Amino acid sequence: MHLDAKALTGKTVLLTGASRGIGAVTARALAAANATVIATYRNQREGAEEAVEDLPEQQKLVLQGGLDTPAAARELWRAALAWDPDIDVVVLNAGVIPDTPFDGPDEVWDAGWQEALQVNVIGTGALMREAARYFVARGSGTIIVLSSWAAEQGSRLRDLTSYAASKAAVRNLAQTFARNFAREGLRVYVLAPGVVNTGMAIAGQDEAQTRAVADGLAMGRLVEAEEIAALIAFLVTDAVPSLSGSTVDVNGASYVR
Repeated sequence: MHLDAKALTGKTVLLTGASRGIGAVTARALAAANATVIATYRNQREGAEEAVEDLPEQQKLVLQGGLDTPAAARELWRAALAWDPDIDVVVLNAGVIPDTPFDGPDEVWDAGWQEALQVNVIGTGALMREAARYFVARGSGTIIVLSSWAAEQGSRLRDLTSYAASKAAVRNLAQTFARNFAREGLRVYVLAPGVVNTGMAIAGQDEAQTRAVADGLAMGRLVEAEEIAALIAFLVTDAVPSLSGSTVDVNGASYVR
């Protein structure tokens, strides 16, 4: 899926988690199609800057902000709007994947659940709500939510329960907004990637471990971040608005519904 170099001209996209992994690759794909990109990061400013380095200054903003609290999410939204009051798309990519060890100490389990719900559901949900209200009032706009195949089938790793549950929750919120505001011009798309060959999905693994995971998948390989980025860039065009509310599985036939 390849977009023309000017396909996203005039589109302003707020992208969370742009400093690494899927977010950084997506920022580059959006820039390649000439979108204006508000690239947010939590700690790694250099990564976010590199992801949008090919855009002219007037077409990019690198913005620090997190989703740790609803207040932080709303402040992030206000800062983005202050720079460009005509945002067209929000891509909710940032997230955390804390361990919640089944056989571990209670305090570790509890802390993992608290972090996953706070960032992946409550903070992300607050930002999604701000964007949805803005788009509904304007009569148009797109929200793209990064969920996970774990949200569809449960996690295959018993120590990542909070991650799977949080991604299912945010998917449900996205579906609710899509259903309730379709006539007001709001488009909401959910992506459910399998194991992606970058970022959190393979963090801490050596080459042999990554290869072992790939060998257990139907295609014998991981999902490439460029595939996710290309799909996001296409959805930004709103070329198929009737996809609103859909969850798009990107897992190489390893999980088929």
